[in-house]
Parts: sequence; structure tokens; C-alpha cells
Amino acid sequence: MTRVSKAKAKTTARSVVIIGGGVMGCAAANELARRGVRVTVLERSVPGAEASSAAAGILGAQVEAHRPGPMTELGLQSRKLYPALVKDLEKVSGISIGYRRAGVLKVAYASGDVARFQRELEWQRRAKLRLERLSGSALRAREAELSPELAGALWFEDDATLEPRALLSALRIAAEKRGAVFRSGSFVKRVAERDGRAVGVELDDGSLVEGSHVVLAAGSWTSLLARAEPEGQAPMPRVVPARGQIVELKTSAPLLESIVFGPDCYLVPRADGRLLIGSTLEFVGFRREVTAGAVAKLLAAAIRLVPALADAELGATWASFRPYTSDELPLLGPSATEGLILMSGHYRNGILLAPISAHIVAACVLGQSPPLDLAPFAPNRGLTPAARR
Repeated sequence: MTRVSKAKAKTTARSVVIIGGGVMGCAAANELARRGVRVTVLERSVPGAEASSAAAGILGAQVEAHRPGPMTELGLQSRKLYPALVKDLEKVSGISIGYRRAGVLKVAYASGDVARFQRELEWQRRAKLRLERLSGSALRAREAELSPELAGALWFEDDATLEPRALLSALRIAAEKRGAVFRSGSFVKRVAERDGRAVGVELDDGSLVEGSHVVLAAGSWTSLLARAEPEGQAPMPRVVPARGQIVELKTSAPLLESIVFGPDCYLVPRADGRLLIGSTLEFVGFRREVTAGAVAKLLAAAIRLVPALADAELGATWASFRPYTSDELPLLGPSATEGLILMSGHYRNGILLAPISAHIVAACVLGQSPPLDLAPFAPNRGLTPAARR
């Protein structure tokens, strides 16, 4: 942290500086600006240039939920916010974000695996969440191009999908129309502090962007900007990059209607015939390469699931970094430094969790009660395996 004089550190009440212009930073900017807060977003590149725009856009609140717990509740609440957010964004920005309640099929090649899925997720039925077990024939009646090898699936009707790049554009445009300022090419040096409180952000050129609150939403780069906590405070969990590689195929018409989660890949269809195959999980630092081995494995798994993909055109490949914490829970809420709010570590579910995270940040800035208990996501929580999801 850098310390600034009292004279220089004047702040405007409820003026927020957000570090990071990905989906988290843009969602927070839009929500805060919608509530009348002055917002400045600092982004070293352009908004959405990193993991957010490279994501597959799955809103898998149920298919990604392994057990009841804080992460599951966070995902379900965020999924519930999406329809209203989509309506608002499309009205304000004029951009369609491709939101579609496509549903997700979690498929298996052995009937025993389908039965195991169902046993593991029986708690969802008890929680009144919709899911259905499909036989192999019922599965192919729903999705005719799926492999006859598949023994069945679980069907999550309420999970959805959208176009991440369109979402990012809509969030940014809506936020700007509501008064938020985006500053691209801003290289952040550190959070500025006075008397133990965050008062803005110091840039590499020595200039200070002042604010009554700072929101750290820097994704995989969060730990490069967060300082060590004062003595006696629990250390902030490290956020590390988890590389994910994705392959895009093109067909003349969509081969699938639903998202498909298979044993070794997932498939996300787009309305224009594109299909995304994801994704790997690799802890290789900030190496962005797309590798031949990963592409080969993803293609083999996808073609086994949908044999007709063997004739698809190879579109694009890319890799991005998902912000990972060791307990796989995000860092959400006030830090040990007054005025500094964390909004990072969302790992595989950044797109899904953007709406609820934005509401949480807005509540923290405005001194309101958050929409759910933030203790499991506290930036200075103790990390134990039991904390997961």
C-alpha cells in the first residue's frame, strides 16, 4: 500500500474505484452506477480482454453444484437474478446477450454412473430444484446427435447459457450510460491507503485515482495487487491462474440444443452453428499457450459424444486464466483494510456469479445488508477443505 497525505486524500462520498474490467468489474460498475454511485473502472487492457470474454458462458448453478452449501446457494441466487438483468441490459445497451435457458445434460456411458449421479444429487430434489433422470433412449429423443454409446443422463432444465462477449459489452455500455467511467491502459501499482483505510488507487505513472472505496476485481492477477495483511489478521487466500483451453467448431446448423457435460469435456452450442468444447484445468502460471495435446483430447472426447462433429470445421482455439483459490470459493466482501472490497476468485463460475457478486459489492459500498451470509467468502477467512461449496 502507498500512504498519501490527508490533503491529497480527499474522497467523494460513495465514489468507487474498481480495479479490473472483466465481468466482475463491469457488473459491479453497472450495479453501483444504477444505484447512483460514482464509479471509475481501471483496466490495463480493454474491458473483458481476459477470462471473461474467453469463457463458454454456462450458467450451471445446478450441474456445477456437488452438495448443499454456500457456493451452491450463491450460484442459485445469482442464476435467479439473470432474467431481470438480461432485460435491463438489453433495454439500456441495445445489445442481445444470447441468454437462453438451454438446460444442461450430464451424460454417462454407463448406467451405473447415471444412477450414481442421481444418488449424489438427490439433495437437489429435496431442495425442490428441478432435475430429471433420462434413459439412453429418452436422451437421444431429446438430442438425436448424441452417441448411442451413452446410457443416459441427468437433465437440469433451469440451467442456462449466454454469449460472454455480448454480456461484457452490454454491461460496459449500460454502466457508461449510467455514468461510470472506464479507463483503459491503466496500469495499477497499488491501493492507496491513509490511516488504515483505502482511499484510491496509485497508477504506475504516480497519479492517484481517488475514491471512498476500492473494489479489487483483478481476477487471476488479484494476489499481485493485494498486500500482506497486518499482524494478527488471517492471511488473504492466494488467487492463482488456472489455465483453461477451449476449442470452437463450426457446423452449418446447430447439432445440439442443450449444453452437454460429458466425462471428459463439455459442449456448448450456439444458435449460429458454432459449438464450444471445453475445458482443461492446468496450473501452469500465466502461460497462455494452446497446446496440441489438450486440443486433441478435447476433440476426441467431443467426437465420441457427438460423432457428427468429426465433419465439423475447426474454428478457433484459445486459452484463458480462471482465478482459483484453494477452497474453490470466491473472495467476496470487505477486507481487513477499511474501504477495500474484494471481488475475485470465482474460478469456473465467473459468468454465473457476476450478478450476485455485483449486488454484494453494492451492498458493502452502501452500508446495506448483503443478500446472503458473506462469512464463507470473507477475504480473510481461514481455509479448510471443509469450506468447499
